[in-house]
Amino acid sequence: ESSLSSLGGGNGDLGGVNGNGGVQNNGDVSSLPLNGAGAEGPTESVSVSGAQGRTQDFGMGNEDELQQRIQEFRDRMQREGGAFGPPPGGGGFGGPGMVMIARMPRGFNINRPHGVLYYTDDNSGLDARPYSLTGIPTAQAYYNQARFGANVGGPLNIPKVFHGGNKWFFFGGWNGSRGGSPYDAFSTVPSEAERGGDFRQATYNDGNPVQIFNPQTGQPYQFNGAYNVLDPTLISGSAQTLLSYIPLPNIATNPFGQNFHYVTSANSSSDTVSFRLVHNFGATPGPGGGRVILGGPGGMETAGGGSRRAHHNINFGLNWARGSSDIVNPFPSLAGGNSTQGLNASAGWVYGKGRVTNSLRVNYNHNHASTTNLYSNVTNVAGLAGITGVSTDPFNWGLPGISFTSFGGLTNPTPRRELDQTYTLSDTISWNHAKHNWRFGGDYRRLLESFHSARNAEGSFVFTGFATSQYAAAGTAACPGTRPCAVAGTGYDFADFLLGFPQQTSLQYGTTAYDFRANSYDFFAQDDWRFHSNLSFNFGLRYEYYGPYTEANNRIANLDVAPGFTAGVPVLPGQSGPYHGVFPASLIQRDRNDWAPRIGIAWKPQKKTVVRAGYGINYNLAQYGVMIQNFAFQPPFANTATNATDVTGLVGGNPLTLVNGFPTAPSGTVTNNFAVDPDYRLGYVQIWNLDMQRELPGGWILNAGYNGAKGTRLDTERALSVAGNQPFIYESSEGNSILHAGSVRIRRRMAKGIGLAAQYVYSKSIDDAASIGGGGTVVAQDPFDLSADRGLSSFDQRHKFTGNWTYDLPVGENRRFSPKGAWGHLLNAWQWSGDFTVGSGLYFTPRVLGSGLDISRGVSGSQRANTVAGETAALANPTTLEWFNTAAFCAPTPSCVNPAGSAFGDAGRNIIEGPGQVTLDMAINKTITIKESRALDLRLSASNVFNNVHFTSINTVVNSLSFGEVTGTGSMRRVTMTARFRF
Repeated sequence: ESSLSSLGGGNGDLGGVNGNGGVQNNGDVSSLPLNGAGAEGPTESVSVSGAQGRTQDFGMGNEDELQQRIQEFRDRMQREGGAFGPPPGGGGFGGPGMVMIARMPRGFNINRPHGVLYYTDDNSGLDARPYSLTGIPTAQAYYNQARFGANVGGPLNIPKVFHGGNKWFFFGGWNGSRGGSPYDAFSTVPSEAERGGDFRQATYNDGNPVQIFNPQTGQPYQFNGAYNVLDPTLISGSAQTLLSYIPLPNIATNPFGQNFHYVTSANSSSDTVSFRLVHNFGATPGPGGGRVILGGPGGMETAGGGSRRAHHNINFGLNWARGSSDIVNPFPSLAGGNSTQGLNASAGWVYGKGRVTNSLRVNYNHNHASTTNLYSNVTNVAGLAGITGVSTDPFNWGLPGISFTSFGGLTNPTPRRELDQTYTLSDTISWNHAKHNWRFGGDYRRLLESFHSARNAEGSFVFTGFATSQYAAAGTAACPGTRPCAVAGTGYDFADFLLGFPQQTSLQYGTTAYDFRANSYDFFAQDDWRFHSNLSFNFGLRYEYYGPYTEANNRIANLDVAPGFTAGVPVLPGQSGPYHGVFPASLIQRDRNDWAPRIGIAWKPQKKTVVRAGYGINYNLAQYGVMIQNFAFQPPFANTATNATDVTGLVGGNPLTLVNGFPTAPSGTVTNNFAVDPDYRLGYVQIWNLDMQRELPGGWILNAGYNGAKGTRLDTERALSVAGNQPFIYESSEGNSILHAGSVRIRRRMAKGIGLAAQYVYSKSIDDAASIGGGGTVVAQDPFDLSADRGLSSFDQRHKFTGNWTYDLPVGENRRFSPKGAWGHLLNAWQWSGDFTVGSGLYFTPRVLGSGLDISRGVSGSQRANTVAGETAALANPTTLEWFNTAAFCAPTPSCVNPAGSAFGDAGRNIIEGPGQVTLDMAINKTITIKESRALDLRLSASNVFNNVHFTSINTVVNSLSFGEVTGTGSMRRVTMTARFRF
């Protein structure tokens, strides 16, 4: 246990089949960096779940294989009692790519290059078929994934050209991948009869027949005497054009109501090339004596221990990477592609004298990313469909967004181009004095982002069934209020689509390109204080400033929202609003009060007992990047529209249509659809823990711990509709969260060929800000009562039991059985390892799509269901067709009213427990030693080795055809083969 405290509630140092044992937990005090020096991006962006937020850092290449090679010798020397590793007084600087070798063992010649070659293959021929929820066997997608690479490092000696001796060192590597990933999806699409307007065989999710009415006359639609059939002359030409992008059924309707099956694979490829160069100044000991630095710009380990002779080095690094991947979706028409290309260049200077070492580093990061669909610059689909009011820029071309409740809709990849550049300057000073190991430093970053996106340029249309419903008169017992009420069991979303009557439309597209700018800097101080032989402290304080983005030409806009959300007035950079005064260039005030203290304590009250405790604060530095893009796509620099209607507008002769879904707004109407509280502050999370460790006989170690985390000023979003404005989203920092977790962990050190570890975690997380935990931001149901959204977090998992093992098979040299000859070579030195996870399910929210309440606010899906008195959600024997009791929930309507009489659903957030998780992975591997410094590793690994199905998602939309059904599964057994040659 090298860290002072483990703050995380994850797997800690539990290794797995992939050999990741010992990876730092996101919550460890030691992994909550105080310095930040040498990082390419703001790595302190941590949500309450421990997930890192969006940063601009670009992958620098992977030297893990070479570091493992070095680590083998380190482990060997530790076992044999050799001095390997930094001696007291050494200062270490974190960062990717650093390989430090101390006193070399005899078998390791530092004057020769060392490296690794590897190849890994995973293909459909070895893997299990996808699990069929329907019970009907399905075809397996063909795919093959290959990963390969070559990495080498050592002294820079070029025969007859250059002799670097023991002063110049290099690292070079190429890592790549080629292949594809399987994709298998079932969907529900309209039948051929429904595409023609015949709904006589269609049913709702409760099994009752579909009924469609003409609100103009109040009579059922009929054609040639047949009810629930549309007259073909009424079907919109725009709808007929868009139907060509929605596939026909290709399988018989299964018990889940699905009738379309799409099996394919998504191809991808990547390459990373890296090169690093290090020059040590002054006299440097050769192999076998002293310490040699062999590393890169990610950080340097420097000789310490009180040497008064100056020592310093310079280092340079260059990394280039590219990648491309296909985007696949449930329909072939919704495909696209991603591509990335990046360059990272860095240089560093490390200077040390006595017990003080200084590390100075500069870095430039350049990353270009793009996304496209099948239609950008190729086909003007909206133009062919006769849709007006949308963008005509060929770059923006794509499919209009079409949303249904009953069927899969149209949502294709959004064309975008983005260039991120980051300039970084960092410096760190380390000073070892008496019992203190001090570190001081800081960073400055200049962030540049050029951005071009189609956003929602071709428009989005939501169809709910309102245009084909039967309506009860307002002011009656069946319909209290002032507006007509749709009669339950009438109306159909796809019929509305054929008639061309959406209930909600939205549009957003802007300037050709935007140029965003931001600055950030931080300072820190840290002290590792070894107060006593059995008591150590870690104190730290970090100040962070992460400035909000601005736009180079001030092409951004916010809304100045009145107290009580009664009005919203557009404001531009530097302008004064009527409610909050002058708005800065970034449109939100700078947050200059982000102090992050850290403390860690390690106490050893008894010989075999260690107590650890820690506390720290992390800030969410990712949100500004999302805000600036939303600010950019606002009038007057962009076209936005959010329109909603109801039966009154439909029968009043002013309906929204597919052709004319974006009519000119009345004069003076504000169409901005996004606003942020100008006093927005960055969210932060406080993390604390207590851990007790006891060493038991037989090499066993027992840990019992408690972990807590409290999120404050977390993001919340409201959907608002005020007089004079079209609906808009209002973002503020008013949310909070709390997490408590208790854990028990037991480990057995590797001894006699066996190593074991297991951990049980019991935890609970509650929040009222559904933006945390990587689940994406969810708009609050009631904008005036955020507390009603308080519930279990989307990532809450009450129980989780994990473990792993490593077992050296007792056959081979120095083992129980030592066969000779060919059998000895074949059976020698095999190792069996594995890991398992048993966990309870995540939680889901019962909600409603396309409700009139949401539509009027410009959103869909934020309204929750009502609970039914006397019913519970849990079922004693859940099935894939009904995982929970669907009778326990209903959509808020005049026939389903909650006790408070509120239009908002009274069901809580995340009250339906989803399926649990049971997975088991295994691997066997063999190392063939060729010479002292050469070896061949062979490995065969299998994830989900027993092919156990893991249900991953359920449908909780009460008005969906698949309400209550399991809708997704995890990967089945996958087998991977790896060969690696080390030298």
